[in-house]
Amino acid sequence: MIEKPIFCAVIENLRQQLYLDNKFGEVIQEMFSSERKCSYNDSLLVKSIIKLLQVHFPKDKDSFCEIEHYCFHIEFGKSGDKEIISPEDLYDRLIANLKQ
Repeated sequence: MIEKPIFCAVIENLRQQLYLDNKFGEVIQEMFSSERKCSYNDSLLVKSIIKLLQVHFPKDKDSFCEIEHYCFHIEFGKSGDKEIISPEDLYDRLIANLKQ
């Protein structure tokens, strides 16, 4: 089983990388006065990391992935600048779901 500190570090690194990718794209867009956002595609790497996490916390019977939901739909547990669900909370929820 993946340990909580490692899981949380991976989630935080994903969050930071996606944030930096977004900021980099904005800077490039501004530098070249482009209407289109410029960025590189690292989605294969992100999908691979999520897939590795799913080894420990698989999708449910309806193919719902709590990790994907956390990262992409509720933007790493944030609502504006306020954290509503921490990576630690997510880990605890995932562990509880495994025990059911």
